[in-house]
Amino acid sequence: MTPEETTILDYLNGRPESAFAKREIARKAAKRVVYEENPHWADAPLASLVQQKLIEIDGNGNYHLPKEKFD
Repeated sequence: MTPEETTILDYLNGRPESAFAKREIARKAAKRVVYEENPHWADAPLASLVQQKLIEIDGNGNYHLPKEKFD
């Protein structure tokens, strides 16, 4: 797992029952300077985490932890 993927998972684990837009994750999961230098830094790690089934994307395009993780 990459450091970026870990950063995103840590952010999502902070509010496990919530779903977040890609832009919000990119802005809030890492330090501000990371987002300012590359607003799309989270795109590839999010895609990878979805592919690994560690996170899910809902019909609105928001990312969240799988439901079974917090049931």
